[in-house]
Amino acid sequence: MTLNDILLITAGLLLVVLFLIISGRRRLEAVRSERDPYVEGLRHLVDGESDLAYARLLEVVESDTSNIDAYILLGDILRGKGSGERALKVHRDVTVRSDLTPLLRRIALKSLALDHISLHDWGAAEKTLLDLDRIWKSSDWARLRLMEVYEARGSWDEAFTLGKSLLEDDQMTVERLARCRIEEARHLVTVGEGHKARIALKEALKHDPTASEAYMLIAETYAAEKKTASAIEWWEKLVSTVPADAGPALARLEDALYELGEFNQMANIYHGYLESNPDNPDAALALAHFHERRGEVQEAMDILKRYQETSAAPDRLERALALLCYRSGEPEIALELALKACRDPEAVELHTIHPEEEKEMDQ
Repeated sequence: MTLNDILLITAGLLLVVLFLIISGRRRLEAVRSERDPYVEGLRHLVDGESDLAYARLLEVVESDTSNIDAYILLGDILRGKGSGERALKVHRDVTVRSDLTPLLRRIALKSLALDHISLHDWGAAEKTLLDLDRIWKSSDWARLRLMEVYEARGSWDEAFTLGKSLLEDDQMTVERLARCRIEEARHLVTVGEGHKARIALKEALKHDPTASEAYMLIAETYAAEKKTASAIEWWEKLVSTVPADAGPALARLEDALYELGEFNQMANIYHGYLESNPDNPDAALALAHFHERRGEVQEAMDILKRYQETSAAPDRLERALALLCYRSGEPEIALELALKACRDPEAVELHTIHPEEEKEMDQ
C-alpha cells in the first residue's frame, strides 16, 4: 500500500467522522427544538390549542424574562379568551420596557391597540393607534383600525376624512365612505340641521351614486321643511337611479303629488318606471292602487294581471287582485284567486296594496 493510498483512506475516514458529528449535532438540535417550550407554544397556537400554547409560553417567560415575543403572545391569547383587562396589563408592561427593538415596539403597540378596541375604550385605542401610525408609516393597518374606532364611537367626519386617504386600500370601499356621510347626516337631522345634512348627503352621493338612503334622506329633509317640490325632485331621482330601492319613494311621491293636486303625474312616473323595471312588484302594486283611488278598478285589475308575468313576486300581485275583486263585489273570484295565491299552507296573511287596507279583510 502506497503512501497516497494511506492518505486517501485517512481522508475518507475523517470525512465520515465529520459527517457523523454534524448529523449528530443536527439531531440533538432537533430534539432540543422539539422540547423547547417556546417552539411548542407556537405549534399549539398554529393548531388552535390556545390553552396548551398559553401553558408553554408561560414556562418561557418564567425562565427567560427577556423573551418579549412570548409576553406579547401571552397577552394576545388572553384577549382572544375574553380577558381583555389582563391582556392590556401584559401588553402595557411590555411597551414600557427599555430593551424593545423598533419592530417589537410596533408589534406591542399593535396588540395594545387591539386590547383597547376589545374593551371599547375608544379614546385609548385612538391614542395608541396614532402613536403606532407615527412609527409605522409603511402600513395602513393602524389607519384602518383607527377608522373602525371613529365609526364605533360615531365620529363620522373624522372617519370620512381618514377613509378618503385609504381609498386605494382594498379594505376601503366607496360604499363605506358614503356611509360615513350618511350617518353624519342622520345626526344632523336629529339636531335640526337639515341644510348641513343635505350637504353631507350630496357628498356621499359623489362617492356612491347608488346610495339610496342618501336620496331618501335629502327628500325627507326637504319635506320636513315644507319644500315639497324639492322633495319630489329627489324622490324621482331615487326612482330613476336606484329602482330596486324605489318602493318607499314611490309611496311618498304619490302622497306629495296628491297634496299638491298633481296626482295625475304619478301615472306617468309609474308607467315610465315599470317600462324599465317590469319585475318590481312595488311599482305595479302602487300603480294599481293609484288607479283604484281614482275609481278605475278595472284598470287596476288589468295592471295587476299584466305584470304578474314579469313580476319578481307574482303572488303579491295575485293577492292584491283577490282583494280588488272582493271589494268590487266579486267574492267568488276573490276566493278562487286567494286560494291560488296561498300555495303555502302556512301563508295565511294577505299582502294587500297598502298595509292599512288589511283591516278590510278582517271585517
